[in-house]
Amino acid sequence: MVCCGLEPGDNLTWARMLMVRQENRRTYQRLPLRLTVICQKVGYASGGIYTGSTVNVSSGGMLLEINSRDLREGELLSVEMPVPPTEGLLEFGGRFAAYARVIRVDSRLNGDSNLDAGSARRIALEFCQSPKLRV
Repeated sequence: MVCCGLEPGDNLTWARMLMVRQENRRTYQRLPLRLTVICQKVGYASGGIYTGSTVNVSSGGMLLEINSRDLREGELLSVEMPVPPTEGLLEFGGRFAAYARVIRVDSRLNGDSNLDAGSARRIALEFCQSPKLRV
């Protein structure tokens, strides 16, 4: 089968097409950033609180490493990220707060298929609103 004038055997061209398609799929620039994150499931008065750290952050969402097997795709979370004080920018620090939806849960981290209850997983979140800085 020929698609877009390419033969299936032309693997290098197919790989380049897929890479371009994946790059263009991302709407927001991602920044590699390590911050502590505190999440709570919306609608839970007690419990449902999780901590982890960011892998990358964009204005549209974030990728987290978190020790939880309870989070599922589609769940709504309240998310807070403490921001350390920065001289000349944010003298006393602050925190970003937002609501986010879990859009992907990676069951493996670094290719390890043997996860136990305390293993870190990667969770992709999409912000429901722009994060707000609170000082």
